Amino acid sequence: MKRVALYIRVSTLEQAQEGYSIGAQKERLFAFCKAHDWLPAECYIDGGYSGSNLDRPGIQKLISDIESFDLIIVWKLDRLSRSQRDTLYLFEDVFLPHNVDFISMSESFDTSTPFGRAMIGILSVFAQLEREQIKERTFMGRLERAKEGMYHGGCYAPIGYNYVDGRLVINEYEAAQVRKIYEWYIDGFSPEKIAERLRSEGYTNRYGSWSQKSGRMSVRRILTSDIYLGTVRFGGVVTENAHPAIIDKDSFDRVAVILKKRQEVFGDSAYVSRYLLTGLVWCGKCGARYHVKHNHKTYKYYSCYSRAGTVKRMMTTEKCKNKNWRMADLDSIIEGEVSRLLFDSSYYKKLLKVKKAETTASVPAEVGIITKKIQNLDKQIGRLMDLYQDERMPMEVVSARIGKLHRDKVALEEQLAAIEPPGPKRDYSDDAFAALLDDFATVWKSADAADRREIISTLIDKIVLDDDHVKIEWAFL
Repeated sequence: MKRVALYIRVSTLEQAQEGYSIGAQKERLFAFCKAHDWLPAECYIDGGYSGSNLDRPGIQKLISDIESFDLIIVWKLDRLSRSQRDTLYLFEDVFLPHNVDFISMSESFDTSTPFGRAMIGILSVFAQLEREQIKERTFMGRLERAKEGMYHGGCYAPIGYNYVDGRLVINEYEAAQVRKIYEWYIDGFSPEKIAERLRSEGYTNRYGSWSQKSGRMSVRRILTSDIYLGTVRFGGVVTENAHPAIIDKDSFDRVAVILKKRQEVFGDSAYVSRYLLTGLVWCGKCGARYHVKHNHKTYKYYSCYSRAGTVKRMMTTEKCKNKNWRMADLDSIIEGEVSRLLFDSSYYKKLLKVKKAETTASVPAEVGIITKKIQNLDKQIGRLMDLYQDERMPMEVVSARIGKLHRDKVALEEQLAAIEPPGPKRDYSDDAFAALLDDFATVWKSADAADRREIISTLIDKIVLDDDHVKIEWAFL
């Protein structure tokens, strides 16, 4: 017998209308289930809520309980949602992944049928069209805002400014740091030394401290951005004097000259290690670091210190047998993985999933006990369904008992979640990390060797080599 969830919604205005009331919808839905010999396992009601969004307690509870049902029934499709985007989200991201069918009585909309599934495809097409139109309108809107001197970055304002009503307003504490960055660079400090000095003197900005990993890149971004002259750029539109300047034109031009001259002298290797992965590569056999060796100054490769035996203090054992890696080969692998992370949105989710699987290798004994209790509750629910099907117990009594058993099951599942190994610990928000990846993706393809190494060292804690096996330990995991 199918486990059926009933969903009922009325807005404040519709409560008085015949046919839309909670009682009327409930009566029709129960009668529909009885006619098909289905057992209503749970009834979710949102009274006085608009269908324009999913911020409703009933629908949220239904989403969280989705694995408990085989079928969801509503009286009319707009009872579920009046938003095409939200409706499509429920179908594609909630119902279908859990093999839950959906029926709307009034429209004869049934996703268990080929026609019903085709309707989802039609909704997808219109939703995609709507997204493209929104994207185009948003871009055009941003162009107009740029022409008016308004900033398009929203809450991610550049260091030195606050974002207020579409415009940039000077943040005096951070602006003082920006001026110091320009002053110190003109005095001969490198971006790396500037970040180190800001850090040692206790300066911070809204995004944190001038960290060892990303501080240098932040300094370079400040030194090369004409936003500090009061300029706004977007989509080819350049608007000068759009907001108060922090740096005068003479200082900005002097810094630009120094940047160009140092680029000509030092090339891509200014202020950074000579090699892409220096300090990140470790031996999976003996635990020592890898370092770069040369063969007649042309062939470069990474080698374990314990294998090379040239620096005794860096060795952890005698004559490690781990293989040497050709520099170009290992650099290519790591750059490929980082590029995949930046440009394939599904790869980040895959990495999180793999990490979660690794952390569940050791399971506490209580997990088995609670799991058995949950299985026992499932059996009791099944027996109640059999009693209803044999007409040995009224539907109202069965529904009430199943409701209690289901609540007990949810409580046990919460206990189970509390004692199971936790997922990856993260000290950042999803929005902040998404913004960081977008920032890195923007500069990755055109980044010089120094910037690529900075990005790699920000995203990766360690690269462990075990003969031909390469394991990346991501910093965000």
